[in-house]
Amino acid sequence: MKIALTGSSSYLATVLLPVLQNDPEIQKIIGIDLKAPSTDFSKLEWRKRDVRDAEIWKDFQGCDVLIHLAFIVMPLRKTSEALDINIEGSKNVFSASAKARVKKIIYTSSCAAYGAWKDNPEIITEDQALRGMPEFYYSWSKAKVEEFLNEFEKKHPEIIITRLRPCIFLGPNINNLMRTTVRQALFFRYLDREVKAQYLWDEDMAHAIYLALKKDYPGAFNLAGDGTLSFPEMAKMMNVFAIPLFFKLAYYGIWLLWNLRLLNMLSPGWVKATEYPIIISSEKAKRVMGWKPKYDTKTAFAKFVEAINQEAERKRRKRKQG
Repeated sequence: MKIALTGSSSYLATVLLPVLQNDPEIQKIIGIDLKAPSTDFSKLEWRKRDVRDAEIWKDFQGCDVLIHLAFIVMPLRKTSEALDINIEGSKNVFSASAKARVKKIIYTSSCAAYGAWKDNPEIITEDQALRGMPEFYYSWSKAKVEEFLNEFEKKHPEIIITRLRPCIFLGPNINNLMRTTVRQALFFRYLDREVKAQYLWDEDMAHAIYLALKKDYPGAFNLAGDGTLSFPEMAKMMNVFAIPLFFKLAYYGIWLLWNLRLLNMLSPGWVKATEYPIIISSEKAKRVMGWKPKYDTKTAFAKFVEAINQEAERKRRKRKQG
């Protein structure tokens, strides 16, 4: 089996690649990214390529499966650039895979595609309409890409397409907004609403991709660790005080700091995504794919906090020794 992997230098790829490397049925992995991989794998062949490049189909030639991870997650100052990479880049990748006669596509979408709306059902299943949030480029991008896939599937029924819609996944080395939040011990809770969240451990996310690779599971699958956590519960696990704020005050405060360029990772869109909960059911993935996450939401978050605390302790010891 030969695999094409976009976003081959992303954090998720670093978790997935060892799994692919150890599978004897996989002969070669074509890794596509603008950044070179940080770890060498004998089966991995890196190709420096932008996902919007019209020639990317050449990298897919002879590949059986495309795993599309490449996506801008952290905010860019130029939202139009993030949208272009995420939406047009994904369209280009899927069209190129059809041109190269790839048999299967595994796309890592997101539960953010459902949108954080007031009228969301208490538990969201895969048949819920995708309603991307215009104020939140990540949610909007994920929904728009899936909208394109709906038409793409009709034109290319010969391609098996699996869409994975995970909640936020965490890992010991992931460098994202959640890591910054925990590291800075800064957390808040809303006075005018209770918002809960779900988390997924990185290995459980990679395992879902691997299951979709090994067998054919067309359709969409939500992925989340069991259970939920409220903002105050997370603050307690971090051993920090949750700053009480009304949602609008938090949103416009972050909007001001972002536009004054005093914040780089926390954009107003990410705050908007916490206005209402997006709680998903993973029962379909468990039933159809046989996916069994090792860690629930609380354990995943606890492991994440522990990893960051251990990192901080190592740095303190190093400073003392220096």
